[in-house]
Amino acid sequence: MVTVRPKPSVLAARLPGEAVLLDLEAKRYFQLNESAAVIWDALAAGDAPDAVAAQLVTTFDVTHAEAARAVAALCETLAAHALVAPTTA
Repeated sequence: MVTVRPKPSVLAARLPGEAVLLDLEAKRYFQLNESAAVIWDALAAGDAPDAVAAQLVTTFDVTHAEAARAVAALCETLAAHALVAPTTA
C-alpha cells in the first residue's frame, strides 16, 4: 500500500471521539469517527500504513487484518476526496 499524507490545504480539528476535516480548496468539511481520527493523526505524523494498523490494534479491539483493511479503506476514501496525497519517500 502507498503511504499518503494529508494535503497542506486540509485542516483537522480533534474533538472528543472524532475529528473534523476542512478542505480549504474544495470548501468542504468531513467528519471522522474515533478510529478514523486515529488513522488521520497517524498519517499526519508520517506513519506508514502498517504502523497505523498496529496502532489501531493497540487502541481498539481489532485484529491486525481488520485494522489493515480499515486503514486501506480510509486511505482510499481520503484519496477519492483529494484530502491526501501519496508520499515520495
